[in-house]
Amino acid sequence: MKILILITSSALDKLLALGTIVLGAVSMGHDVAIYATQSASFAFLKDYADKISNYSGDPALSGLINNVVSGYNNAVINGRFFKWYEMIRQAKEIGSVRVYVCTQPFELAGIKVGLGDFLGIVDELVMIGKYIELLEWCDKSVSL
Repeated sequence: MKILILITSSALDKLLALGTIVLGAVSMGHDVAIYATQSASFAFLKDYADKISNYSGDPALSGLINNVVSGYNNAVINGRFFKWYEMIRQAKEIGSVRVYVCTQPFELAGIKVGLGDFLGIVDELVMIGKYIELLEWCDKSVSL
C-alpha cells in the first residue's frame, strides 16, 4: 500500500506520531510519502529539530503532558526510544520513504532555504503541486 502523510504541525506529539506511524508502516512493507507544510516545514530544519519540546494538548492535561515530555526525553537519553526524525531515518533504511518539505512557509517568512539547511532525511523542497501529485499516487492519506 502507498501511504501519504500530511503533517502541518511542529508540535512534539504530532512529530512523535509521524515517526511512529512511518516506522510501523514501512516495517509492514508499505511505501510512505511525507508532505510537511505550515509549521511542520520548520521542524525539519537542521538547527531546530532538536529544540522542539512543545507537546500539544489541553491545559487541563498539562501535568500529564509534562510527564510525557520528561519520559520521552529520558527514554531518548537512555537509548530506549528514538527522536522522531531518527525513526524516519530508520524507516528510510528499511523501506521506501520520501520526505517532501513545502517551502511556502519560508517564502511567507522571507527566509531563503536550500536542501542543505534541512535534516538529511528530507528528499525534496516542494510546493503544493507535489502534494496534489502525491494524493494521486497514494492509496491512503493521513493528516497529522
